[in-house]
Amino acid sequence: MKTIAVDRKHHVPATSAGALKRTSLEADRELAHIREVVTAVRATSASLPISVPYWRARLHELRIAYALLPVQLARLSALEHEVEQLAQKQVDVGASDGRRAA
Repeated sequence: MKTIAVDRKHHVPATSAGALKRTSLEADRELAHIREVVTAVRATSASLPISVPYWRARLHELRIAYALLPVQLARLSALEHEVEQLAQKQVDVGASDGRRAA
């Protein structure tokens, strides 16, 4: 069985030289938080807090900066899809209610 050394700051080696990835345990916390936000937004029919590009950036950071397990990659892909659906919903609502952004 192959073992991976983890440094004292809980990073695991990345595939490229010199870059360290954060652990899958840390990714679980991030995925759970984003899942809570998406679930709350869906339950209240509100828009995403902060901006859609912010949530896209957080999801992208998870994909590149964490040592994700296959199940976490699936959860991440599902969250990316949901954020895009919420973003589209926000655009649809904004376009149909007659309001204009300044």
